[in-house]
Amino acid sequence: MSAEEPPQQPANDPTRAQLRGSTLLLAGQAFALVVGLIIQVLIVRVLSKADYGVFAYALSVVMLGEAVAAFGLRRGVSRFVPIFEERGEDAKAAGTLVFAAATVLSLGLAVVLVIVGLRQVITASFPAEVEAATVLVLMSALVPLQALSNLLDGVFAIHTRPRVIALRKYVLTPVMRLAVVGLLALGSSNVELLAVGYVATGAAGLVLYGLLLIPLLGERGVWRRIRHRGLAVPARELLGFTVPLLTNDITHALMNAGSAVLLGVLATADDVAELRAVVPLAMTMTYVLSSFGLLFVPLAARLYARGDAGELNRLYWQTATWTTVLSYPIFIVSIGLAEPLTVLLFGERYASAAPLLAILAVGHFVTAAAGPNGTLLGVFGEVRYIVATNAVAAAASVALSLLLIPRWDALGAALATSLTFVLLNAGLQVGLARHTYVLAADRSTAVVYGSVAAVSAVALPLLLLASLPVAADAAIAALAAIAVLALGRRRLSLGDAFPELARVPAVRLLLPAEARR
Repeated sequence: MSAEEPPQQPANDPTRAQLRGSTLLLAGQAFALVVGLIIQVLIVRVLSKADYGVFAYALSVVMLGEAVAAFGLRRGVSRFVPIFEERGEDAKAAGTLVFAAATVLSLGLAVVLVIVGLRQVITASFPAEVEAATVLVLMSALVPLQALSNLLDGVFAIHTRPRVIALRKYVLTPVMRLAVVGLLALGSSNVELLAVGYVATGAAGLVLYGLLLIPLLGERGVWRRIRHRGLAVPARELLGFTVPLLTNDITHALMNAGSAVLLGVLATADDVAELRAVVPLAMTMTYVLSSFGLLFVPLAARLYARGDAGELNRLYWQTATWTTVLSYPIFIVSIGLAEPLTVLLFGERYASAAPLLAILAVGHFVTAAAGPNGTLLGVFGEVRYIVATNAVAAAASVALSLLLIPRWDALGAALATSLTFVLLNAGLQVGLARHTYVLAADRSTAVVYGSVAAVSAVALPLLLLASLPVAADAAIAALAAIAVLALGRRRLSLGDAFPELARVPAVRLLLPAEARR
C-alpha cells in the first residue's frame, strides 16, 4: 500500500463511527465558536479594558480551580467504564460513575470555599480590589458547575451520545451566554452582572444534563444497583490512575490560564486584557482536538482492551490528520492576518495584541497536529511517564513566565505559553514511541504533514512580508487552507467516513475519484 492510498475501512468500522461522531461534535463546536467569538467581541468592546482584565483574571482563576476539582476523573471514567463493560463488570462500571460524580462535586465546593477565603489575597494587585474580589467570588461558583458538566461529557461520550453533548455544550450554553452579553450591551456595562450571567448559564447546562442523564442511567441499570447496594467502587484502581494524571489537567490549565494569573500579579490588568482577548481565537485549534478526543478515549480504551494494535494505530493517526487539516485554516489566518483580525474584532485599542495571537497560534497548532498523544498514553496506563512529562512542562511554564513576563509583559506570557506547548508535545511523542505500539510518526501521514509544511513555506512569507492588501491576504490564506485539504484528502478518507459528501456538487470535487461514484 502506498503512502497516498487510504487504508481500507471495513463495515461497521469503529474508526469511521468515531470520525462521524467527532465531526458532529466539531460542527457543534464550530457553531459555538462563532457564537463565542461574537460574545468575546461584545464583552471586549462593551467593558473597559480594566473591567475586562478583572473578568478575564477571574475566569483564569476559575479555570485553574476547575482543573483541581475535576481531579482528572473524566479521563478515568472514559478509560475504565468501557473496559469494565467489555469485561462484563457492570457493578464496577456503575460504581465508577457514582464515585466520580460525588468526588468532583465535593472538590468543587472545597475549591469555592478556598477562593472565597483568599479572595482579597488573590485580587490584591488590582487597583479596584473590592470589585475584583466580588467578581472572583461570583465566578467561583462556576468551578463545581463546569467540573461536573465536563465529567458528564465523558459519561455521554462512553455511551455514544454526541448529540446530547453538542446540545448542552455547543448550543444551549453559548446561546444563553450570548443573551446575557446582549443584555449587558443594551444596558449598563456591569462586570458583576456578566459574572452572574455566566454562572446562571453554567447551572442551566448542568440541569439539562441531569434531565437527560436520568433515563440513560436507568438503561444502564445504575439506579437499580444504587437502590440494591449493588455497586462495586474500584476507588483504588480509579484514583491510582487519575490522581497522577491530574498533573495533565493542571499543566494545561497553567499553560492556558496560569500565564494570565501571573501576568495579573507581575504586570497590569490591561496586559491581562490583551492576552485573554486573543486566547480564545488561538484556542480554537485546541477545541478541534478536544472534539475528536472526546469520543477517541472510550473507543481507544475498547481497542486497547481487545489488544487490537493495528486498529488503534489507525484510529490515532486518522484522528491526528483530521485535527491537523481542520486546524490549519485557523493557524494560517491567526498568523498571516493577526493584526487586521485583532483590530477588526476588538478595535484599535487592542492592536498591540496581534503579535500575541500569532505567537499563541504556533503552540496551539503544534498541539492539534500532534493528535491526542497524552490521551493515548493515558489509555495505555503510562501514568509515570505522563506525570514526569507534565511536571517538566508545568515547571517550564512557570519558569518561562517568571523569566519573560517582567521583560516583555503580555508578549512574554504568550511566548512562555507557546514554548511550553511545543516542549510538552515533543515529550509526549517520544512517549508514544517508547511506551505504546502506536507509531510516533506514521509514514502514511507524510502527504498531510508534508502538504502543511510546503503550503506554509509559500503562504506565510507572502502574508507576513509582502505588504499586500487585506483582501489579497485573505485570498492567500483561503487558498492555502484549500490546498492542504485537497492534497491530504486521500489520507483523510473523506469518501469512506462521509459517503454522503459525494452528493454535494462543490464538495465532491475534493473527494478521490473512486469516492465520487
